[in-house]
Amino acid sequence: MEEQLHSLNAQTYENMEILIYDDCPEAPCDPDIFKQCLPDKKYRILPSKKENVGYTKAFEYLVQSSKGKYVAFCDQDDIWDQTKIEKCVCCMKKDHTLLVATDRKLINAEGHVYCDSVRHRQSRPWEQWHTYDDIGVKNFFSTCAPGMCLMAEGDFVRQTVPFSTETGHDKWIIACACACGQVSFLDEPLSFYRRYGKNVSGIMKGISTKEEYKQQRILPHLRLIEEVQQKYPQYPGTQTALTFARARAKGNMLGMLRGWKINPDLVAFECVLSLLPAAVANRLIHFLKTRAQ
Repeated sequence: MEEQLHSLNAQTYENMEILIYDDCPEAPCDPDIFKQCLPDKKYRILPSKKENVGYTKAFEYLVQSSKGKYVAFCDQDDIWDQTKIEKCVCCMKKDHTLLVATDRKLINAEGHVYCDSVRHRQSRPWEQWHTYDDIGVKNFFSTCAPGMCLMAEGDFVRQTVPFSTETGHDKWIIACACACGQVSFLDEPLSFYRRYGKNVSGIMKGISTKEEYKQQRILPHLRLIEEVQQKYPQYPGTQTALTFARARAKGNMLGMLRGWKINPDLVAFECVLSLLPAAVANRLIHFLKTRAQ
């Protein structure tokens, strides 16, 4: 945490307020750490809730409490480049967009960089997009940028509350930004994203069976798209996404293949999964999880 706080304190952008919320009421953090690590920045500690609310609702609470022209999201113990806020503000002003996402570096538990650019070292299709692209449809099924890489226009992001309970704050805010306007990509790794070991942060985390996969990975996407469609009925991307999501929910291989460009890896895996009997599919899921550990 200290590294994270020091990186916030070192930001070259001076007109900023840091909002702090401790979502661990049973063992709260000593507030003296903020005095020690944030001597040069204004900060405000929000009142604690009676119980843990989870990271999505915690960010919702922070957004509701914000007042700034821009809002950026700082996750857990990640680290920011000292120019991050300044460069993101300049980018949004130049592009006239609602949101900007930056590239990121990956660091291990000890803080050593093992990937100096996710954009340029990984080939995942949902990472390969550019300023003014409509990434809304892809983002429903794979987060196109994690929260610590995002900055959004303040009035806009406060209007996205309440956040969906079907996904994380980052995917929700990106979806809303695409429905309401345009987004920017700043091709500089301005965040250091800390990863611990080979953590299964993706498709199989918390999944043991074919039915659990459907309930926890497929149906939430469908409900998320329906929420966005209800909130922003003018956005045409939701209809494309709904067609694909409904095909996934029904195990309709032809419908999924028609959405191949949305997420090729997802389509390939789920087409195989739809063909397998539950017992075989469950063994495949177990095998994939053990390999990732």
